Amino acid sequence: MTLGEGPGPRGRIGFIALANGHVSELEVMEMVPRDEVVVYVNRVADEDAVTLGNLRRIGADMSRAASGILPDGHIDVMVYGCTSGTVALGEEGVSRRIRKVRPGVPVTTPITAALAAFRALDVERIVLLTPYPFEVVTAVEDYLAERGVRALHSASFNIANGSDMNRVPPDAIRHAAVALDRPGADAIFICCTALRACRIIDAVEERVGKPVVTSNQALAWHALRLMGYDDTVPGYGRLMRSPLAAAASPSSGRAT
Repeated sequence: MTLGEGPGPRGRIGFIALANGHVSELEVMEMVPRDEVVVYVNRVADEDAVTLGNLRRIGADMSRAASGILPDGHIDVMVYGCTSGTVALGEEGVSRRIRKVRPGVPVTTPITAALAAFRALDVERIVLLTPYPFEVVTAVEDYLAERGVRALHSASFNIANGSDMNRVPPDAIRHAAVALDRPGADAIFICCTALRACRIIDAVEERVGKPVVTSNQALAWHALRLMGYDDTVPGYGRLMRSPLAAAASPSSGRAT
């Protein structure tokens, strides 16, 4: 008997999800071509209250979670599915913990992916929609500003617990994103992998006439591009039809 190549003929994504998360991996799985790319998930311990201190503590369990994803199998790209958690730990802090157990595998995060998306779409000024407490919103704004992306205006649902962020209705996200738009913004950033936003991207883009980037959409797009999957994926916004920018940033998450 000759063995075949197994699932995921064009790529395999290793996905580190939050223990209290309900949304992120489901949205990413929806947006990647299921017959060509497979997502393998393990969960990292987290506390439900969303504070910068709690988000930093997730790092202690990250290497363990990464090592449990197909430990004897091939993975094309590793993903950490938490935007605010990446801001708290820093992109390099996340990548270092994952590469410790998955050396040589490209790593991306929602912030890494969003920054790559902004480069691909030529975005420098955004409006920012989040569900976070205001302490975390400020940290996200500062993190983006230090990397050349300015939030002209922001709004938040100001939800304290991560499990409740999963319950924000997509229609509420759509209405808030449209209301938040400003003429000087190049794009709308719907920031948080707990928000169920992938199915409202096209509607918001059509209404405001500019790109919409969400944390989960950016993750799906960047993971595909990092593994060399360059086909367009219709139905989830302009970004999913865009190539990776030619000039990769040091924060692109590629292993060195």
